Amino acid sequence: MIRKLDRWLLTFYSTSGAIAVEKYCRERGLPGRLLPVPREISASCGLAWAVPVQEKEKMAEVAELFAAEIQGAYRVEI
Repeated sequence: MIRKLDRWLLTFYSTSGAIAVEKYCRERGLPGRLLPVPREISASCGLAWAVPVQEKEKMAEVAELFAAEIQGAYRVEI
């Protein structure tokens, strides 16, 4: 059985916003990865940046810098 992990997700208005956050985080060695938005959040297709919930504080700068691109922030088990 697959073990679910507690994650902090950022969702985006556009794919370009998600890719910009991924690039920014990778260049700075920040944790996370892109994944499809879980159905419990949205039935439409889209991408989310996921980090372990204990890394949430590291995303504060990212959330502030990319506020215009971020649609929402969620805590989910996936």
